[in-house]
Amino acid sequence: MVSFLSRAAQFWSDWGVRVVVLSSFAANAILVLFAGVRRRQASGWGTLLLWLAYQLADLAATYALGNLSLSRGTGVSLREHQLVAFWAPFLLLHLGGPDNISAYSLEDSKLSLRQALHVVMQVMGASYVLYKHVYLGDTGPLFPASALMLALGVAKYVERVCALRRGDLGDIRSSSKKKKKKKQADSTVIGVSRGGQLKLNNEHALLFAHDMFHFCKRAMVDSSVDLDSSSHVTSEKIFTMQWSSMSKVVEMELSLMYDILYTKATVVHTWGGYFIRFVSPLATIIAISLFRSYPKDGQRRADVAITYILLVAAFLLDITWLVRALSSTWTFAFLNARPRDGWLHHAVLRTGRWRRLRRAVVSFDPCRRLLGREPSHYRLWSGTSGRYNLLHECTRGRVDRGMEGLCTMLTTIVGLEDTWNEYKHSRCLFQLPRDVKKLLFERIQRRLPSSSSIHGNPYTMKEITTQWGQVAVKRCRNMFEARNKPPYFGREFQEDILIWHIATCIFLWHGDHQQHINSTYFKAIEALSEYLMFLVAVRRHMLPGLVLPSLLEVTREALDEVWIGHMKNSTSSTSRKEKLAKILREEKRKHPRWGFDKAKSRLVADGTELAISLLKIRRQHMPKLLELIFDVWVDKLLYAGTRCSRESHAKQLSRGGELTTIVWIMAEHAGPFRIGEMYDGEGHEQDPILGSGAADLDYGRCEMMHKPLAAPADGYSETEQVENEDEQWESEEEVLSETEQVENEDEQWESEEEDRPISYATLYPPY
Repeated sequence: MVSFLSRAAQFWSDWGVRVVVLSSFAANAILVLFAGVRRRQASGWGTLLLWLAYQLADLAATYALGNLSLSRGTGVSLREHQLVAFWAPFLLLHLGGPDNISAYSLEDSKLSLRQALHVVMQVMGASYVLYKHVYLGDTGPLFPASALMLALGVAKYVERVCALRRGDLGDIRSSSKKKKKKKQADSTVIGVSRGGQLKLNNEHALLFAHDMFHFCKRAMVDSSVDLDSSSHVTSEKIFTMQWSSMSKVVEMELSLMYDILYTKATVVHTWGGYFIRFVSPLATIIAISLFRSYPKDGQRRADVAITYILLVAAFLLDITWLVRALSSTWTFAFLNARPRDGWLHHAVLRTGRWRRLRRAVVSFDPCRRLLGREPSHYRLWSGTSGRYNLLHECTRGRVDRGMEGLCTMLTTIVGLEDTWNEYKHSRCLFQLPRDVKKLLFERIQRRLPSSSSIHGNPYTMKEITTQWGQVAVKRCRNMFEARNKPPYFGREFQEDILIWHIATCIFLWHGDHQQHINSTYFKAIEALSEYLMFLVAVRRHMLPGLVLPSLLEVTREALDEVWIGHMKNSTSSTSRKEKLAKILREEKRKHPRWGFDKAKSRLVADGTELAISLLKIRRQHMPKLLELIFDVWVDKLLYAGTRCSRESHAKQLSRGGELTTIVWIMAEHAGPFRIGEMYDGEGHEQDPILGSGAADLDYGRCEMMHKPLAAPADGYSETEQVENEDEQWESEEEVLSETEQVENEDEQWESEEEDRPISYATLYPPY
């Protein structure tokens, strides 16, 4: 045992520095190749690998510099130490990191001042190593090569700290207040025609996103509206696009925001950044030439090989970063911000040289050749959303859940409960179907119109930020018969999601509704319900309001008790889920007060009661009811996106992005002071719901029945059905005046809300 330890100590004494230097190099190589992956997805082992590489790159380089500064070379080992000391500048390059990542998380940016102190200490250490082993020794051409690489290492390291500083939300907020967006005579990208909807490819969408990026940037730190601006033409452009182009532009904007927060984009695309990238390849090739002329007598072949690896890799990366910087759309935006009559703007942009360069770079991009995708495709949201079905989770096998419980207990002890929770639910990520995405974004587009293109049935910002489905139900209140209470909502948002999720599951999996299972509304309702439930269960930081993890746990326990008490053999998980929904429905019909005797069963009882009230609606109103439920979930999605903290949105950008973040930026483009504002012919502002007067409102008709967004797959014609049902609504209208009808219904609505139980937040307080 002693001999083994002594041999291990001797090996580390001889090869320790070399192993650490190669480890630092390998960690940086991983970051170069895979850092951009988390822009689209960040779950499972990929996240762990990037985190380890990010930590190892700093730790290994710091350890190696400390070891080199303390080492002493004598005799034969003196020349070996000279060559090993030459690696110190490369360790500074590794500490500087690649251009495609500066921060792993927002917390790294908050520690930028501490990193500045590290820069001073590490630069002093590297300078001391070169002075001690290279400058004082007879190294010939090795010293000027070391000086060149040291200058590059210091520049790259300082760049990283500056990028961290500029990526801090507080610094972005302060800089945004100092700068005023310069007005430009024409659009940067493309003219907007009001006669039809625009459809953009990825490249045009990316350039368009640059033109509108200041809205996203201000929204992330303060407000999307420039109060000093008299024109909102830029924000109106997005509502003239097709839903796919609108979504694409917003996703590109968020990708640009990712660049600001987590990469070196803020320092690369400056005069200093371009200068460093032009000089770096020249300095590196000179250093390679000087090292080739350096006599290598007495040097280990392994040390010479490691040195060549470091030099060649540095040169290749310098060329890569230079080409990527010049062909980046950030460069286009940088040059376009220069004076239009300047020589640089004319020489690069007006002549089309930049576009030819980007076209050439794009044509050789591996993504295009191997995957057949546009290189800018990586900037788009992956389209994956979490799906969590509470009834399915409560009917899964007990063995699997037992193993999960053990892992949860162990990770809680070591403080990695959130990481484990995210990893174990990575199987719950699914691609959002295109027809569902189309239906969703077109509905949001109608909810958030610009003042120049009013269509659909817009909401006010107050309705979006204070209610989560009540407006949609009020507009279709007369769909519910007098003996059937209108749907109700939870007092806390997470409580409300649980109630409506349980109700939606019971409603959708009722046997009479299986004929609608292939309709777009059916799939969209299920997707949104399970997505928001996924946020409650896994990503609570992406939801507004109180954090109530105990609320979910007691609800699961209540469903577990119901399932265990009625458990029967079942061959598939799907049938188990449907069976639990049927059990809840039957129990509530047999015992109307079922579930109200226990505090933890109240949400299950409320959700079941809500489902039964929805099931009582006449079958001929089913298409309209599906649209109503869909609208309720869209309202909840809008509320979640607009009320979530900006810091949570920013953090989620490094984890693949989130659907609620995309919805939030869409809402911000409409402007928090302009959403839902409408003007009559005389220029007077109208109420977005009442129009020019209360007498124009007819609650007897479902006001949300605008032009259908997508024809369902069930074969019925929604247009004809709406017309027939409109006639039916008109024939059933009471003699009451519309104003009295609204007042009476409002009183009834308020009285029903007062009868609701107290908030579950008082029973299950947050952490």
